[in-house]
Amino acid sequence: MSDSLGPVLAILSDIAVVAAIIYAAYWAFAIRHALVDHIYRNRALWLGVLTILFVIVVIAPTPTGNDVVSDVLNNAPTVALTVGFLGFVDSTVPIARRSDPLLRNILNWKKSRVLAWVVLILVDILSVHAEIESSNTSSSNVLGLFVVAVIGAPVMLIAARRSKDLNLRKSLKWFALALLFFLGILLVAVLESKLNLSTSSYGEIPYAAVLILVAYALYRSARSLAPINRLALVPNLERPPP
Repeated sequence: MSDSLGPVLAILSDIAVVAAIIYAAYWAFAIRHALVDHIYRNRALWLGVLTILFVIVVIAPTPTGNDVVSDVLNNAPTVALTVGFLGFVDSTVPIARRSDPLLRNILNWKKSRVLAWVVLILVDILSVHAEIESSNTSSSNVLGLFVVAVIGAPVMLIAARRSKDLNLRKSLKWFALALLFFLGILLVAVLESKLNLSTSSYGEIPYAAVLILVAYALYRSARSLAPINRLALVPNLERPPP
């Protein structure tokens, strides 16, 4: 009974994760369509693209370690996701800084961003190489997300605290929370590797729980750019005054 229940729960967990991410993507693009401010529209577009990449990562086949080309292609969505998340952070810092009345520098980002990109690129390359060389892919394929979380979460939290734009502040806080949830993915990966739990059975449930939290945080980040109860008022801003 338990042996047959595990795979079923794993499949249901995957379906729940994909549904949650698609829901987040839908709202990101829907909110972008309703917004007028180009800065908010660009942030919503970024979030929508990231959630689409997130879906691709979730449904992408697990690398087999048997064929170099297929392993590189299978890891491409994860690499794109890490680059996309850091790209969101990188492009948001100048916007957040302009919304700070004191125009304070955020962790000396103009210089530290170069180091952040170098570290992420090296980690992604080494992670893909490790997956090609080894059939154990339980933890190496999330190291890039770990790097993005460690770098991006503090930057976004500081930016949110200093910004006087209330909507942007809320959005950045939720985005930082999504990044922090990635640390949970790494923790689950390490624990399941130590316990030898199968991700095709009960071991998939903790992964799914954390991924759903990430999707929810991304959804709230997009929604914070334009609260639902104000979306109906947005089209009126485009009308000329009487």
